[in-house]
Amino acid sequence: MTDLDQRINQTLRERAEGSVDTDRLLAAAVVRGRGRVRRRRTAAGLALGVVAILGLGVVTDPVGLVDSGPDVPPGPGLPADAVVAVVPPRVDDVPGAAARPDLLGADPQLLHFGFASGGFRYLSWSVQSGVEMARLDVDGHTVTLELAASREALPMRAPGLPALVPELITEGVFDGSVSHAAGPYGVTVWLRHWQPAPGVYARATAIADDERELFEAASALRLDQAHRCGGPLRLTTLPAGAQVTRCEVTVAPFPAAFGVQLTVTGSSPGGIQVELQYAVGIAGSRTTGNREINGKIAHVDRSGELELLGFPKAHLTANFGWPAQGYTEADATTVLSGAQVAEHLDRPTTW
Repeated sequence: MTDLDQRINQTLRERAEGSVDTDRLLAAAVVRGRGRVRRRRTAAGLALGVVAILGLGVVTDPVGLVDSGPDVPPGPGLPADAVVAVVPPRVDDVPGAAARPDLLGADPQLLHFGFASGGFRYLSWSVQSGVEMARLDVDGHTVTLELAASREALPMRAPGLPALVPELITEGVFDGSVSHAAGPYGVTVWLRHWQPAPGVYARATAIADDERELFEAASALRLDQAHRCGGPLRLTTLPAGAQVTRCEVTVAPFPAAFGVQLTVTGSSPGGIQVELQYAVGIAGSRTTGNREINGKIAHVDRSGELELLGFPKAHLTANFGWPAQGYTEADATTVLSGAQVAEHLDRPTTW
C-alpha cells in the first residue's frame, strides 16, 4: 500500500461518522514520513465501507470488506451504488505501448495502456522509475499490473507481493508462466511474467483462490491506447530545469475520496510534492491566506507547504520543505500558478 493509499484509507477509517479533526489526521501523516504539521479543521461525514485494503489484495464492496483476513472488521455499509468506477482520461494523440514500447515509463504524466471497458475497476494507477502500474478490482480481488520497456526496469519485488512471501521475489522469465506461494491469512499469492507485445514486459500479481484473475486482467489489457496519469490535475508551469518525475492517483474509494500525487524534481535534491486531496466531507475550513497566486488566495506555513485555496471539498498543496530540500516558495508558487484542476472533481468524465 502506498503513502497515498494510506492517507485516504486512514481518513475514511478514523471518521466513519461525525466531524473530522484534520489536525489529528495530518499529524498522523507527519509520522508516516511527511515531517510536517498543518493546522486545519474541517467538518466532515466520511464513509468507511469503501476502504480498499490494497496491501492484502482485498477489495471492499458497499456492505463491508470482501475476502478479508480474519481480523479485519466489516464496515457499516453504504448504498449499492456507493463505489463508482473511474478511468484515467484518454489521450488520443499519443501512441500506445504496442506501437511505441520505448515510451513505457518515459513520461510520468502518461500511461500507454488501458483495458477493455466494463468488468474491472481501477483502484489506483501510477508512473515512476520507468514503470507504469495499475491496481484493479477483478471479481473482488486486487490484481496489480506493471508494464515496462525492459525487464531491468521492473523492481525485484512486485508491488502486489506481501512482505511475507519472499519466495516469489524473482527477476522472472517472461514466458507467460505462473508461480504461486502461500500468503497471509491462508490465501495464495499468484505471480505471472509475460510479454503482451514485442518490447513490452509485463508482470502481474494477485491474491486469490486461483490464477484466473491474472488471465482475466491480461485478456482485457489494451496496448493501443494512452491515458493521462494526473486525472483531474495538470501542471503546466515548472521551475527552470524541473520536470514531473512521478505520478500516482488513488481512486479506490471514489466518490467518497480520491488523491493525486505528483513529484516535481530538477537539479536540486529532493523535490516538490504536489497533492490534490478530495473528500466528500471536506468543508474547506480556511478562507483567508497570507499569499496570492494569480489573484487567488493561498497560504504558506512554516513547514514549507503552500496551499492554493478555493477548491470545493479539496485541498491543493505543494510541499517544498523537508524532506524535499533545495526548493523555495517561489518554486512552489511557479508550480501552483500553472496548476489546472478540473472544474467538477466529482465527475471523472470532465477530467
